Amino acid sequence: MDKSGLARWLKGGFLITLFMVSPMLLFGQSPTLPSDPGLIPIDGPGYYGKEGSTYVLTRDIRAEKSALFLGKDLTLDLNGHTITFADGAYDSLENGGFESGLDGWDLSNAPGAALLETRKTRPFVGERLLGLQKGDEIVSAYIDLPYAHRSYYAICGITGRVFSDMGGDLANEMKISLFVEDEQGKEVEVMTDYGSGPVRSSPVFHKSPRLGGGFIVAHLQGLPAGKYRIRVKAETDCLVDEIGIFPAFDVGIAIVGKTHPKGHYDHLYENEHAAFYDYTADFQTGNPLPEVPQVSGKGTVTIKNGTIKAGFRGVMSWGIQSTAEDVELILDGVTIINQGINATAVDVPQASISHCRFEVTNPQLIHRHGSQHYAVDLRGRGASEVAYSAFYGGQGCLVFKGKKSSIHHNTFVNQQLVTNHYSIMAMGDSSLIYENNIVPEVGSGIEIFRHKGIEIFNNRIKIEASPPTTEYGKEEFSTAAIRIADYRDSPGSPTGAFGNKVYNNTIEVRGRSFPEYPEYTPMAWAIFYSASAGDNFIFGNHITVEHPSPSSRSEAAAFYIGGGLTGYGGEFRDNTVYSNVPAAWIGCRYGGTVNTRLAFNHFINTSSGALQPFRMGWESCDSCYAKEVTFVGNTFHQMDFGILMTEQPHSYRVMMPVEVLWQGNKMDMPVIQVEDKDGMLIQTAQFNKEGLWLGELLLETYQHPQSNRKEGYWLVVGKEKRFVTRQTFQPIVFGALE
Repeated sequence: MDKSGLARWLKGGFLITLFMVSPMLLFGQSPTLPSDPGLIPIDGPGYYGKEGSTYVLTRDIRAEKSALFLGKDLTLDLNGHTITFADGAYDSLENGGFESGLDGWDLSNAPGAALLETRKTRPFVGERLLGLQKGDEIVSAYIDLPYAHRSYYAICGITGRVFSDMGGDLANEMKISLFVEDEQGKEVEVMTDYGSGPVRSSPVFHKSPRLGGGFIVAHLQGLPAGKYRIRVKAETDCLVDEIGIFPAFDVGIAIVGKTHPKGHYDHLYENEHAAFYDYTADFQTGNPLPEVPQVSGKGTVTIKNGTIKAGFRGVMSWGIQSTAEDVELILDGVTIINQGINATAVDVPQASISHCRFEVTNPQLIHRHGSQHYAVDLRGRGASEVAYSAFYGGQGCLVFKGKKSSIHHNTFVNQQLVTNHYSIMAMGDSSLIYENNIVPEVGSGIEIFRHKGIEIFNNRIKIEASPPTTEYGKEEFSTAAIRIADYRDSPGSPTGAFGNKVYNNTIEVRGRSFPEYPEYTPMAWAIFYSASAGDNFIFGNHITVEHPSPSSRSEAAAFYIGGGLTGYGGEFRDNTVYSNVPAAWIGCRYGGTVNTRLAFNHFINTSSGALQPFRMGWESCDSCYAKEVTFVGNTFHQMDFGILMTEQPHSYRVMMPVEVLWQGNKMDMPVIQVEDKDGMLIQTAQFNKEGLWLGELLLETYQHPQSNRKEGYWLVVGKEKRFVTRQTFQPIVFGALE
């Protein structure tokens, strides 16, 4: 076991103890047998599918590959025991990540190879990586693959290029070829069936990562046990890291509808779902091996009271995985510990999860695109509930896609080192997310992406700006407590994000500067708003923004509002914001905005000096300005209304809220007349049956470069007449003398 390599993969005090247990120790355990004759004891890996049964573990279970396969409409009581999967005599490179320099590597055909520090070049895994020039070839030490005819992945981490270095052309990505050689140094060719005939899965030629970096992989299947090594050829200059051969497709507990025998790099690149490759009998139909219970139809599987963990760091592994699309997993009182590249705790269509703990050590992903390979992936359309559980680690903690799901009373500690993998990715319309504690170690909180009717309320979220990532090291990179996005979708679009509500949350944002990375701009926001298909409502939140060293190379704010210059820009209402930097950036680096409304918010300056509450526009982008923005009823403490504004074609208006009461005879309430200061009639209005009128009167309009301000208005009600300004005490009472 590569203990030094494992230590690099463990973060923030998480401890995963890995050890090999001899058969003598296994035989020395004392099984505890259930006394209820209706319970079925199990004490080893296998296939358990009797409907209506309750299976009970009588001892810890260890399996060199996947451990248990279950049918439906049954219960598995772990009975306080632990299932350890991928618990074989696996080997790994002693120095696959170059943390010990160049030990164990043959660089005789790599004259351009250079050992580099990630903090000075590109972040990836650990503190070191290897730089190669085009044509360089490196060869690893041998790795013992102890089990024949199972899936392994040969992998090579590759940072890719940042977007600016590619000149905007993804064809300019870094590229490598990846080879596997046997004990005689002979190149191994693996032809693999994925359902449409054999294709070459190893070697892998001229492959690049998707934008954001990741891993090039070769699926090894059907090889005899023995010693193998990896050869990497640089097809362009490139940066490589974390090279090795690891067990793949292992599962702690499996529920199989059909297998999804997808494992080629091209499948992963296109986000095709992979499951149970090694347990496939028919690669065209996805039917499993005869001894595996195949589940169909509606039903449930209940798993409770114990631990599921990986015995070795693998690639593409799951604590629990299900492809039974109509079966709900009920998970109660279970701890799942997994580790490796694309390590996942739970991957099922639908679940009810309570009082569970998920610990996932996953330092990078094969590629970061798509909403997959979170710690828990609830990928089906049925409603799920996740409650009273804790998530530690993972590239994103939870993604759910079922409508009317409920996520509440959980703790999320994200360790996001790749882009767009949030603590919670909310993709189920009309769902509720509430009473959660979201405190990423690194990364962001909640994202709503192209969905509607989701309510996020009563959560406690604390985020801070991220250090550079593999993808972002020479430009801007945002972390956000909550993001709502639909990428400039058209108004009313079925794929738009609108009708969502964010309210009564307590959010803390901390800006950070990284002067050691002079080309990097870290940014942190409470609400990152980039939607346009319809309005979303952000109200009643308590937000604190603290930035110890604000500058143009380090940004923070409560509201970061983009979304484009057509459609809708959202309503921000009744929020309380404490900030030592401008509280809102309206029309920002991410794009312009239109029809945004900021109403009745309370902005408190916590800096020691003068401060403008708002920023508007970004001159480095022609379309990054604000259009038809409305300010109404906002209050300011230790500062006045003001906008730090660029010389772009902004337009906005400032409205004065007016509350008028009639205290006379309710049966004969007069018409309200609004006149300008010269007595010209502007509008008329009626009291409601309670004698109340709430209105908004225009105080200022701005259309670049001109502004027009109103001094005030006359209100004429019956025989009474009052002049009102923004300083007028509210409510304004008429009819009291009748």
